[in-house]
Amino acid sequence: MDLVVASLIKRAKRGEVSAFAELVDTYKDKIYAFLYRMTGNREDADDLAQEVFIRVYSNLHTFDQDMRFSPWLYRIAQNLAIDFLRKRKKTVYLDDQMGQDNDMSWQLESQAPGPEDVTQFHDFQTALETALRELAPMYRMVLLLRFAHDMSYEDIAKVTELPITTVKTRLHRARESLRQALAKQGY
Repeated sequence: MDLVVASLIKRAKRGEVSAFAELVDTYKDKIYAFLYRMTGNREDADDLAQEVFIRVYSNLHTFDQDMRFSPWLYRIAQNLAIDFLRKRKKTVYLDDQMGQDNDMSWQLESQAPGPEDVTQFHDFQTALETALRELAPMYRMVLLLRFAHDMSYEDIAKVTELPITTVKTRLHRARESLRQALAKQGY
């Protein structure tokens, strides 16, 4: 896939709009999912994802072809998400509801289709989503990059511009914070 992406980048740098459209198609779902998990809001994630690809298009000429594209792309997404979260005030609406689109199947899969199991699973998903949102953005980010987007420690280090040891430390602390938050909720 890296060769395909490298070819698309070369073509996009030459001004081929169709090549850039293919790049967007390749990464749009992953970037949206990452931003959704960071913001917890579909509309914000959609807006930020669009902004990511606008910035990629504007700055593609600065991308070093010797580097991997996905860490560069996720770095842009991370920076936008952090800026957005800093600016956003923490607002909780009483009429917010968790719909079926808040599916966290990337984290868990229900093995039993019974109604009680489905209810318990949904309750756990809600608790996990709440616990993730309560994590500091720096911890939430490394957790999502590692487990939701299956990135290696090296790629996470490139995206976050942190040493690998710091990435590992943050992952450990994030897991522990998540475990404690879920334990408080009875899980």
